[in-house]
Amino acid sequence: MTREEIQQKLMEMAAEKAGVPVLQVTPATHFVNDLEFDSLDTMEYAMEVEDFFKLSVPDEDLDKLVTVGAVADFVVEELNGAATA
Repeated sequence: MTREEIQQKLMEMAAEKAGVPVLQVTPATHFVNDLEFDSLDTMEYAMEVEDFFKLSVPDEDLDKLVTVGAVADFVVEELNGAATA
């Protein structure tokens, strides 16, 4: 998957989780401030990302992943690391 495809999927997943149209979600969309995610929503979204992309999001990284773009960067980095491992 390209970075754009990953980012698009993440935006779709975030929109579905928040119950908003996908057009309302951008890479700069903040999960708490813009989508009103609470801690449970954030954890569930992280688990969906882990399941879909077959990777693990460490708890210590979860606090840093506050926007869709940040999650996209993380996923791309993890998938590229897995591909070169």
